[in-house]
Amino acid sequence: MTLPRAPAPGVLERLLAVPGGARITALHGQDAAGHARVQLRVAHPDPEVVAVTRQAVLRACQAAGVAAFVV
Repeated sequence: MTLPRAPAPGVLERLLAVPGGARITALHGQDAAGHARVQLRVAHPDPEVVAVTRQAVLRACQAAGVAAFVV
């Protein structure tokens, strides 16, 4: 998933700690236009665990007022 803007301090740490069983990592970078982006990656061998965790992260983003989209 991609966060089009960097979240407020502390929010990223909360998103990385969302329970669900999969590992969540963050990559910081820029898009083609030079805008800062944060990419969250959800990894686990079981696709069902990935789906559950991804949904939990999306709900946490919504609750925190953070825009996110799945790529």
